[in-house]
Amino acid sequence: MTDRINIAMLGYGMIGRLHSLNYRAIPFLYPDVIRTPTLHTVVTSREETAQTARTEAGYLNATTDHSAVFDNPEIDVVDVSLPNGMHRPMVERALAAGKHVYCEKPLAGTIEDARAIARTVESSGTNARFGMVFQYRFIPAIIRAHQLIAEGRLGRVFTYRAEYLHSGYQNPERPLSWRMKKEEGGSGALGDLGSHVIDLVRYLIGEFSSLQGHLETFISERPVAKGASEKGEVTVDDVAWIRARMADGSIGTIEVSRFATGTLDDLRIWIYGEKGAIKFDLMDPSFLYFFDESKSGGDYGGDRGWERIETVSYYPGARTPPARAPIGWSRSHGENQFRFLQAVSEGRDPSPNIVDGLRTQLVIDAVEHSAHDGGLWTDVELE
Repeated sequence: MTDRINIAMLGYGMIGRLHSLNYRAIPFLYPDVIRTPTLHTVVTSREETAQTARTEAGYLNATTDHSAVFDNPEIDVVDVSLPNGMHRPMVERALAAGKHVYCEKPLAGTIEDARAIARTVESSGTNARFGMVFQYRFIPAIIRAHQLIAEGRLGRVFTYRAEYLHSGYQNPERPLSWRMKKEEGGSGALGDLGSHVIDLVRYLIGEFSSLQGHLETFISERPVAKGASEKGEVTVDDVAWIRARMADGSIGTIEVSRFATGTLDDLRIWIYGEKGAIKFDLMDPSFLYFFDESKSGGDYGGDRGWERIETVSYYPGARTPPARAPIGWSRSHGENQFRFLQAVSEGRDPSPNIVDGLRTQLVIDAVEHSAHDGGLWTDVELE
């Protein structure tokens, strides 16, 4: 064993760049906790982008040949930051080569591919570990919300509401990309944004039991390239709505959209229980809001009202930034990556893992089936 964890990056789009930044930052966040993450090899589809990635991020090697990763015994971890439809073949090859895998959400483009990946993980004869990217679990406010619910501070949960809203796709001249093609992305807003919300609901409340789904595509054709007159078909959803019954009997609604004009990165969740309630807003990420039903009203309201809990950057054991600092978007990604590498270093399964990836995909699949059947209530499978 060396003093490094050698990482190979498959794909160097926005997410690949962000992951690369965070791998380099981990020794500053948690010095001497794990072996030093080392950017060993980056793989992109074109030679010029591979070399740009090598220079920009400081990778030791750059290539367009995936085999250079799977056949190299020096590489410990493969980070799969590729279009959803490419996850299965890359994950299967990495696991077959005995590499640990860190996979971007959603797990795959289709439920068939997701189940195949799960079977590969379960049947792998190596000690390779598999981790998922669900970074919003690692915002301190969300971790504190999980604690409050686990401690029974909300009591029985009755209802919840969650939404993840983006804008930018409402422009009909925005050209086609892999995110708008079912054969490459699998689904649209549902998989892109919905996977995050579905995982958060599972993390905070528990498993989905049944649901109704509705999907809408507002712009069905787009230019095949920027400025092109030729149009291509959009084959995924622009917006998704979910009404769900959970295993604990609570009921919730979810909306995800890439057409919410005026929004930025608006992820919000409200959970209402018999003893209390919580709410969180990603645009106000340093705080969790908690309502304690046991506090008396009294004259002029007494102590009754929403409490603003300052979760900011409280990560036990982290050296930088200081806990009092406002949390930034990339920090939760960095924590997700650190927790994965820590689990790999300690020889245990990471969390979130293959179960979380598959069960999120099963919810996505149930939504698609329900929407296809006109919004019929559809049971959600667990395997």
